[in-house]
Amino acid sequence: MKIAFLLNHYDVHQVPHVVPYAFQLSLRHPNFQVLILSPGEDQLSFAEQIGRSYLGHKVDFVKLQLSALSKLTDPLASRFLFSRKFMTLFENTALWSAFNALVVPETNTTQLRRIPQLQDLKLIRVSHGAGDQRGLGSFDDRMRDFDMVLAPGEKYATELVQDGHVEAEKLAVSGYTKFEVTNNAAPAQPERYFQNNRPTVLYNPHHRRDLSSWWKMGRKVLDFFYNSPDYNLIFAPHVLLFKRPWGKGAHLPRKYRNTPNVLIDRGSRRSCDMSYLNAADIYLGDASSQIYEFIRRPRPFAFLNAHDVDYFNDPSYASWHFGPVVRNLDDLAGALRLAQSHGEHYLPIQQERFAYTFADFGARKPSECGADIIAQYLATGNVSSRPLPWPANFNCPSAKLVKDVA
Repeated sequence: MKIAFLLNHYDVHQVPHVVPYAFQLSLRHPNFQVLILSPGEDQLSFAEQIGRSYLGHKVDFVKLQLSALSKLTDPLASRFLFSRKFMTLFENTALWSAFNALVVPETNTTQLRRIPQLQDLKLIRVSHGAGDQRGLGSFDDRMRDFDMVLAPGEKYATELVQDGHVEAEKLAVSGYTKFEVTNNAAPAQPERYFQNNRPTVLYNPHHRRDLSSWWKMGRKVLDFFYNSPDYNLIFAPHVLLFKRPWGKGAHLPRKYRNTPNVLIDRGSRRSCDMSYLNAADIYLGDASSQIYEFIRRPRPFAFLNAHDVDYFNDPSYASWHFGPVVRNLDDLAGALRLAQSHGEHYLPIQQERFAYTFADFGARKPSECGADIIAQYLATGNVSSRPLPWPANFNCPSAKLVKDVA
């Protein structure tokens, strides 16, 4: 069988969520021919870097070519819309037909269902990120068009089925490969980005206007730390925040770019490989799935409620019970102190949600689990007999969630 893993984006943030499955499929199931394809050199480069930790893999890396018209128009079009993603899909129809399955970390690929000659192509979806936001990522009706879905843990497995996005017989749990990748690449000690002993805050706003604190609060947040004698700041927003300047309209004033206690990163690999998450003492943000990556090692949080959300019983904001929530930036200093001084209150909530979100199969790596599940499905057409079932009646207890600590 020929299996393609498609990296079809303008940035590298999805890469560590998908390519480990490709390398393990090559290692554990040598009867499969495995390729990683992308129109982006940076994505292929990141995939090759990750692949060095999977010694002996036989994965081939392929740079996808686009038409001359697409190459000409994309630099301008991408300032408004990520059009190359769609060009990649529809200009390579003949290529997709040569594969038995296409494995992807996003939902745009379901548009291939419209093409008659691709009806036998199996589409397999793997998660990228593990946040709570309904209407984003995996919480999308297009998920129904995949033949099989791999989820990172019980949260997605339960809630995707309950919400009607995925049929239970199409879904399996494999764990979270990004943790595996960052373990392989992690230094013994997190890198120090500041030459002082102040606590370091990571500010990680989302890229969507309806979720992000950036447009209403972001510059005031930067001003707070720009003038702060008490904290360092790593400003590492979602890598897409500044990617479409004419579409999103995000702009970063130049004055913040050369400040001793403020590090600005608008989208390097360190924003995607947990370097900043590992280095920070406190997380400040809104709706990013990196919230759940941060609680792999529980630490203080503060959240910015820029849209006056009634969040307390909203499952899209379940993570906002990990720390105090700020509606007015005049309260930011107090919220940061509160987050640090009430760790004993927030710790069990963070641990509970982490266990609910990410499966742990002990010595078995997520990539091994996922590769075996994919191979089994393609060999038998059966997901329901998977060797790693998830408990359909699993529910995360919510009794410990209480109102903000005063």
